[in-house]
Formats: sequence, structure tokens, C-alpha cells
Amino acid sequence: MTTTFYLVRHGQPDWQWAEERRFYGPASTYIPLTAEGVEQIEAAARDPRLREASLILASPYTRTMQSAQILSRRLDLPVTVEWNLHEWLYDLDMRGDLPQPGERYGMEDMSRCFVQYMESTELTGEDNCETHAAIARRVLNCLRRYDGTQKAILVACHEGVIRSITGLKKVDMAQIVPFTLPGT
Repeated sequence: MTTTFYLVRHGQPDWQWAEERRFYGPASTYIPLTAEGVEQIEAAARDPRLREASLILASPYTRTMQSAQILSRRLDLPVTVEWNLHEWLYDLDMRGDLPQPGERYGMEDMSRCFVQYMESTELTGEDNCETHAAIARRVLNCLRRYDGTQKAILVACHEGVIRSITGLKKVDMAQIVPFTLPGT
């Protein structure tokens, strides 16, 4: 049996909330959904394709856990948290950026790296960012453990995760992308 993974991008995150708290780098994992983000996931939960699923896998980030919780409640499915479904790391050592004198790191720096990353420009040197290939390896290894165990599985995850394994150039908030593992 081949498993269809329904990759569901989380709803709109509340970046203003994070900016107010100066949650940058590794702390950005705590960003919750906005009210609009909640509505986006509520709407996604009504997609009839998702009724085929028997399990939800979720990235450990707050915005994906919140998205998975909404899907779980609406579809009556259990949730399993999988670390390797996390978003792209713009700081591989997970220490967060330490600003040089006169520099302001945070949203601006992360946004700069993210734009370059999303344009498929691999970052090197001081940026210390995760590559598309590294994301694809960790995500595909995670999904392989579940392939063939269920007819369909929902995966509450991130745009970088979806783009890295599908080749899509853009993934909207709460977009659902059907995916089967290569070679299955």
C-alpha cells in the first residue's frame, strides 16, 4: 500500500507577537497562529480529501502544533509529533544570532536569509543556514517510517518542508499538497 501524505502548511503565524517579544532564531518556534491563521486551518479541515487520513504528523513548532490540534479536533485524528518535520533552520547551531556592535538581528536578518533561501540561493559562511537538500533528506527519512502503514496521513508542517520535498516554488498558508514518496 502506498501512503498519500497530505502536507498541510500551518496557518498564518503571528509575527507581530514574536517581534513584540523579540522571539528570534530558535525562539521563533513559539510563534502562534493569528485569528486568521486559525480560520485558514478550520477551512482546510473541511477539505474532503483529509477524511481519508487516520493520523496527523506534526512539526514541534507552536504554529504547526496549533494547526494539528485544530485538524485533530475537526477530523477526530490522533497527533504524533515528529522533530524532523521542523522548518528550515537559518542557524544550524541553534544558538541564535549574536549581533555585532551596531547591528540589529532578528526579524530583518531572518527575513533576509529566508528570502534568499526561498529563492533557492544556498547560504554559506556566516549565515550557517540549512540547505534544501538537507531539509529534504531529514523529512523524507521521517516520512519513510510511515509509508505503507496507512492509506493517508496528514502532515502539519512548513512551507520550507513542503517546497524542499515537492519542488513547489510557493505554498500558501493552510494549503494542502498531496504527496507520495518517490519510488512508491
